[in-house]
Amino acid sequence: VLHLAAVAGRHFDFALLQALSQQDETQLLPLIKELIAAQLLVEASAEQFAFRHALTRQAVYGQLLIRERKALHRTIGETLKRLYASTLEAHLADLASQFFEAGIWEQALAYGQRAGEQAQAPYAPQAAILHLTRALDAARHLSLTPPVSLFRARGLAYETLGDFERARAD
Repeated sequence: VLHLAAVAGRHFDFALLQALSQQDETQLLPLIKELIAAQLLVEASAEQFAFRHALTRQAVYGQLLIRERKALHRTIGETLKRLYASTLEAHLADLASQFFEAGIWEQALAYGQRAGEQAQAPYAPQAAILHLTRALDAARHLSLTPPVSLFRARGLAYETLGDFERARAD
């Protein structure tokens, strides 16, 4: 459960962890309570938990082999798609990140572009740059010519941050 949580991210939903672990609430709650008692996790809300410290998450994540991490990222990405199908827009950044880390380039490209565009809307240029750069990397892994719209969107995000040299390059 701790490994699943570490791959899911610093913050994670109980429903996601439940779906990933394939345990019902009566089985999963005692495990979560143990992790809270061990001061590894904290309860952020009734439905969300988080690692107490980012370094704890990194240490647990680092114990996994790269092959294991990629497989878990893929599983988490697929589970997110299934679990939140009706509210996918709210989970674009997580989907982009999970599929990028899994090396599932087609989905990393699609979700990265959408997450980048979504981050630009509320003026979150740094998040937009991250997601759009990952989408561009995914396109390169697929040996595709990246859509011009990705460069344009990232250029606008750089411009918003005042990084005019990178904005012009894009």
